[in-house]
Amino acid sequence: MLSKRVHRSFWVTRSFEKLDIFFIVFCWVTFYQVDAIHVAEGFRTVGGCSQPEVVVNGSRMLNRGGIDFDNIQEVQFFGIIGPFGYKRVCKIRCIDGAWTGPLCAVDEDNKLFQPLLRQCVLRPTDAELVVSHEGKVLTLDQKIRLPHGIKLSMRCSDVGMYKFIGNKTVECKNGEWSSPFPHCFPTTIQTNFSDKVPPTITYNVADGDLGVTMDGHIVILPNSTVHFDCLFKRERGNPEWTWTTKNRHYPSGWAISKDERSWKYRLSIYFASAMDTGTLTCKTPRGHSNYIEIIVKDVSCPPISSIDHKRVMAIEGTRLQSKARFACVEGYVLRGEEEITCTAVGRWSHAVPICEVIQCSVIVTESPHLIMSTRNHSYGTNVNFSCPTGYRLVGPSTVTCLRNETWSESPPVCELIKCKPPVLPKNGRILDEGRYLQGSIVTYTCHIGFILIGSSFTVCNNDGQWSHPPPLCRPACEFPGQPSNGRVVPTKFQYDVDEFVVVRCSKGFRRLGPRKLQCTSLGHWSSSLPHCRPYRDKLLKSLY
Repeated sequence: MLSKRVHRSFWVTRSFEKLDIFFIVFCWVTFYQVDAIHVAEGFRTVGGCSQPEVVVNGSRMLNRGGIDFDNIQEVQFFGIIGPFGYKRVCKIRCIDGAWTGPLCAVDEDNKLFQPLLRQCVLRPTDAELVVSHEGKVLTLDQKIRLPHGIKLSMRCSDVGMYKFIGNKTVECKNGEWSSPFPHCFPTTIQTNFSDKVPPTITYNVADGDLGVTMDGHIVILPNSTVHFDCLFKRERGNPEWTWTTKNRHYPSGWAISKDERSWKYRLSIYFASAMDTGTLTCKTPRGHSNYIEIIVKDVSCPPISSIDHKRVMAIEGTRLQSKARFACVEGYVLRGEEEITCTAVGRWSHAVPICEVIQCSVIVTESPHLIMSTRNHSYGTNVNFSCPTGYRLVGPSTVTCLRNETWSESPPVCELIKCKPPVLPKNGRILDEGRYLQGSIVTYTCHIGFILIGSSFTVCNNDGQWSHPPPLCRPACEFPGQPSNGRVVPTKFQYDVDEFVVVRCSKGFRRLGPRKLQCTSLGHWSSSLPHCRPYRDKLLKSLY
C-alpha cells in the first residue's frame, strides 16, 4: 500500500523541539490509557493526513512546529509506556487519509514493530507474597496496570518459612497473565507444629555468606558452611532430607543442642561448591514436604567509583552481602540510600547515591518592595533584607540556608509605614489631613480663646509613631491691645485665667473705664479696654 506513495519518515526531535514534546505527551496519554487510542474523524482528509489529534485534560494541543502533514506518510517517536517509564520507538502511519497505530518496536534494533497490546492489571496479593520486577519490589497496596511483555518475579517473604506453590515468573501477554499467581502456604511454625502442613525450613550460616534472589533462590558463596533445619516435632517421627545433587551426600539428623534436638532435623553443607547447586527437600512422616533451591557461586558486585570528591564512602568489598556506606562533605546532601548491599544477583541493592549541593528553595515573597542582598540559595548563605524609604521590615532581617535544605525563618515583608490619625486636642484642630505616611507633618492650632501648650506640629517617623504627643489647648486671653495715650501692664502675648492687667494713661490724660481687666475662664477679658482722654476736654465742657 505504501509502495505507491513517496515514503517520508522523520524523528520529531530533528528540527522542532516543541513537536517532540507534543508527541511524547501523545504517547503517554494513549499508551497508559489503551482504550483511548483512536484517530479522530475530524482529521480525515483525501490522500494525506493532517495533524494527529492530541487531547490532554480536555484541551487540544496544536502543531506549533508548522509541519505540513499532508505529505507525511509515517511519524516515528519515542513512547513512554507504563508506570516504569519504558521508552520504545513507536510510529503511526497515514493510511487512506487517517492516522493508524501506534506500532511499537519489540526488538533492540527497532526493526520489528507490532501493535500496542493490552495491559495487565496487578491487584494486591497475599502479604507474604513478594512481587518484583528487575530487582525492585512492587508495592501492591492498590491495583496497577502493567504493559504487555513485562515479567514479574515471585517468592515468599521468608524463604522456607512458607511453602511456595506456583510459578516463580509470570508474564503479561496481551492483557492476560501467563499463569495464575502463586501463593505462600503456612508451615509448621505458623500452625503450632501441626503435622498436617508442610514443614518449615530455616537456615543459618556457620561460615561464609549467602543471599536470597527475588525469585526465591538461596545463593551461597563457595567454601561456606550452612545448616538447614527442618522444623518438626521429634516425638511424631523423623523427617527425611533429599536432594537433587548427584554424587553428593550430606549429613543429616536431629540437632545436637539440647534446646533444639527435639524439633530441628538438620542437614549441613560443609565447604559448599558449585556441585552443591540444586534443590533440598524435607518430607515429614505424614508425607508433607517443603523445599529450598540453592545456587553455589561466587557473587560480586561492580566496583563503586570513588572519583566523586564530594562523597565519603566506606566499602567492605564487592562480594555477596558486602556493604557500602556513604556520606557527603559539608555543604552537600546525599541523594539516595546511606547504605547499600551487594545482593545475590550481583547487583547493589540500590543505586549508588550522589552528593548534591544543599539548596534551599528560592525565596518567594508576596511583598513586591522587599529587597534581598543576594539571590543565592545554597547551604550557609545569609540573605539580608531591607525595604525602601516609606516601608518598614516586618519579620527577620536575615535568614540562613540550613543543612536540612530549609531557611532558618520565613522571609519578612515590607509594610507601608503609616501612622494612626493624630488625636485632636480639645478645643483645637489640625491643619493637615491626609494618609499620614512616613514623613507626613501635622500642624495643630487652638480655637479662639485658647492657647496651645506643647508642640504645634508632629511628624510620622520610621516606626509609624508621631514624633510629639498632641498639645493642650488651654483657655487664655490674648494681649488686649494698647490704648491710645496709655499702656497695659504687664505686656504679654497671653494671659492666664484670673490674671489681671492694669491700664495706665499717659500724663495729661485720664482713663475712661475700669482700671483693671481680668482674664475670665472663657478666655475673655472681664471688660473692654478703657480709653485715655486729655484733661482739657473736661475743662472745655464745663465752660459751656
